[in-house]
Amino acid sequence: MTSQVSYSKLEKAYSHDFRNKINMTRNTNEVHDVFCYTVASMFNEIVDTKKFRERDIDFYPERECHYELGEKIKLDSAIAECLNGSDLGRILNDLAQTATNRHTHLEKHPEKTNSKIMRH
Repeated sequence: MTSQVSYSKLEKAYSHDFRNKINMTRNTNEVHDVFCYTVASMFNEIVDTKKFRERDIDFYPERECHYELGEKIKLDSAIAECLNGSDLGRILNDLAQTATNRHTHLEKHPEKTNSKIMRH
């Protein structure tokens, strides 16, 4: 039986700040930026480098899988191993679902968002 690595500590370290940032987004572009930045930061922490950037991740709220990893990430053997042998995929899916929910909300209620911007 193979053992599976868990990144629940990493998830806990990022999830609170991620949710706060997502909830504070004022438009769909900010949702994209927060999601991509958070995922890149998580990957950088896993491999202990600063080689991944937001542009290495794409966010697609309209697709079934709400994100796509760029070639730089896909070709990294440490990341590939983590995605195949851990709960990292589930964590990414959870973050993507949260971002998608916020994205959908902002698209459906732009008047609320605009009124909040005017008050600040």
